[in-house]
Amino acid sequence: MSIGSILNMARSGMNVQMAAIQTASQNISNASTEGYSKQRVDTATALPTTFPYGSIGTGVEITGITRARDTLLDATYRTDAAGSSAADTTSSALTQIQSIFNEPSDTGLSATLDKFWTAWSDLSNDPTNGAAKSVVVDAGANVASTLNQFASHLDALDQTNRAAMKADVSKVNELTGQIADLNTHIIAAESNGNSANDLRDERDRLVDQVASITGGQTVERSNGSIAVYVGGRMIVDGATAKNLIANDDSPPTISYGGGTLPLSGIGGSLGAELNVSGTVIPTAMAKLDTLTKGIVQSVNAAHSSGTVYSGTPLTGSPAGNFFDETIPPPAGGDPSLTARGIKLAPTMTGGAAVAASGGSSTGPGDNSVALAISNLRDSTQTLTAADGTTVVATTSLDDYYNSIVGDVATASSQANDESTVQSTLVSNAQARRQSVSGVSTDEELIDVIQHQHSYQAAARMVNVVDDMMQTLISLGQ
Repeated sequence: MSIGSILNMARSGMNVQMAAIQTASQNISNASTEGYSKQRVDTATALPTTFPYGSIGTGVEITGITRARDTLLDATYRTDAAGSSAADTTSSALTQIQSIFNEPSDTGLSATLDKFWTAWSDLSNDPTNGAAKSVVVDAGANVASTLNQFASHLDALDQTNRAAMKADVSKVNELTGQIADLNTHIIAAESNGNSANDLRDERDRLVDQVASITGGQTVERSNGSIAVYVGGRMIVDGATAKNLIANDDSPPTISYGGGTLPLSGIGGSLGAELNVSGTVIPTAMAKLDTLTKGIVQSVNAAHSSGTVYSGTPLTGSPAGNFFDETIPPPAGGDPSLTARGIKLAPTMTGGAAVAASGGSSTGPGDNSVALAISNLRDSTQTLTAADGTTVVATTSLDDYYNSIVGDVATASSQANDESTVQSTLVSNAQARRQSVSGVSTDEELIDVIQHQHSYQAAARMVNVVDDMMQTLISLGQ
């Protein structure tokens, strides 16, 4: 044991406290930095010196500077973040679909259909009234136009959603490239046994974003790198990153790495976008097409059975279709039986082309056709899908449309509730994670004061040794 060893111990204590103060300063400086994890100086008792009479300590040493991080809390946060972004995406899409239908309102399809049926009812009361026939034509044009607009808005929503999907895919590819690059740097930085804290923080921040977009999960390798999996398929492993590819199919799919098989089980906003363009919008469109098909076929069936009277003296001729319909339909189905394609028949250029009577022998005063069409408002029908064979519902046209609106409203409400729940979950998960990794400036300042006092105590030991040295020197004089 010597005076020099005491100085070494004092020096080691001062060095440790200086490192601790510097680390606390780093924490305070990054208190508001996104993704930063607070760091701590880990210390251990230095190896003692052994003498015949026992061991005497040699001070303290730094074993490492570690960051506060809980992998379980990270996994929980990422799962909740993926659920929250998926719920937000779905809720937004359903809210927009609900706004497209805009029910109840004076301009929605429900009001437009009501005016259409009422116009036929008014015509049945005065079958020869030219003005009433013109009103019927205008009301029919409004029905077709409204359905056209619905289809156009749904198509636009689909395109917007697909653009968001492609943007998410591009973002994921950018993030995975950065993660792979960070893996390389972390492996190199930690080759000496130390932890690359700042690089790991940056990588975790990028992984959070990937998880939010895709619901991806991570696995850490023994060399400090990580692998990221989406839908059970690897998109990052070490220095290798495989790009995702957005396939603009119907429904859209995501593949990766040049592979042809689509990824399944994708979560986050990207998974929700796939569902919106693959299921939510097509379902709404299919229901509108079923409604359109029911309107076109039922109205045309009644109208084409009637007679149109014109000329002087009045002569009757077959009325034909009210809405445009090609018989037989072209290959792939008749577009006029869809919400996109419905329109008035070419002959419906004026009120004179509208039929009100039931046959040529009954005369222009017969109202059977107009009455039959007006009764379609409440009459029960068997509605089929676009393939013409699958029965969708047995109900009235108005009730079927109301069920479409009701289903969207219910789904939208549920999605909004789910979004609220998921937002709360992710906020709670972030709070728990921040309680471990976040920086409290008050705590850091307290630590700085404690380390300052410890540094002063170690420095005091130097003064004590100096006094001892002076005593020895005076004894030698």
